[in-house]
Amino acid sequence: MENLISKKLKNKYTSSVLMISFLVSIMSLFSALLGFFYKNLYENVILTGVFKTTFVPGTISQDIIAIASSFIMFILILLYLKTEDNRLLISIIGLLSFYFYGYGIFVISAIFTSIYLVYMAIFSLSILGMIIGICGFTDEYIKSLFLPKWIRICGIAFLSMIVLIFMSIWIIDLIPYTKNHTVPEFYAVYILDLCFILPLFIVIIYMLIKNIKRAYVFLGIALLKTGTLILSVVIGCFVAPLYGVQEDISMIFIYSSIVIIGFVLYAFYFKKIKHQIE
Repeated sequence: MENLISKKLKNKYTSSVLMISFLVSIMSLFSALLGFFYKNLYENVILTGVFKTTFVPGTISQDIIAIASSFIMFILILLYLKTEDNRLLISIIGLLSFYFYGYGIFVISAIFTSIYLVYMAIFSLSILGMIIGICGFTDEYIKSLFLPKWIRICGIAFLSMIVLIFMSIWIIDLIPYTKNHTVPEFYAVYILDLCFILPLFIVIIYMLIKNIKRAYVFLGIALLKTGTLILSVVIGCFVAPLYGVQEDISMIFIYSSIVIIGFVLYAFYFKKIKHQIE
């Protein structure tokens, strides 16, 4: 049964997902290397007044993670082609979700560098790849999954913590802007988190509570996306002083804790999720 399920998944969807993931990784690697080594890429936009210096730590840290994640994506694709282990496919979609969020910030914030069209391509392709990848997990495959109850409980607790922390912080942050009718600097983060990511996390939490097995796949994607993205934020916090931006020590501690918990939980998730052969 397991081999049959793997073949169905591979034949119908994975070729497209792997191709899209490879293209996204190539474009992301190009964009990140250019942003990290070619200073004028961001400085030229800063000169126009559209892109502020306070954005630079975040872009540099994202470039660092994008470079690393691109090489990891290449490895995951090669391993999947060799083993057809669908846990690797979940990891690939998880990294696509990082690209979706990271380059979604660039696109929505209108960071019009000379490669803005590349950002748009990464953003749109990562969305397409996630949709195709998630749709590829057939009902037969989902029914065969097994995830220990303690992993589900930890996943519920972790995602609930993320929702409570960031939904409360972002809403409190936005209230003064709505009163003064002004636009926050990092408005793309508020849009992506409050309109997309956090509501999706609430849905995943509900599905896990109800033990809806499709949530097992979503949990892995959410854990990897959160750990990878917040790691970028942590790096940005340490880079920020170089650009005259001081970060709140308490927030650095919170971000670092989220990264550690997220990656540790994902490691257990990757090890424990299995096919339950009938």
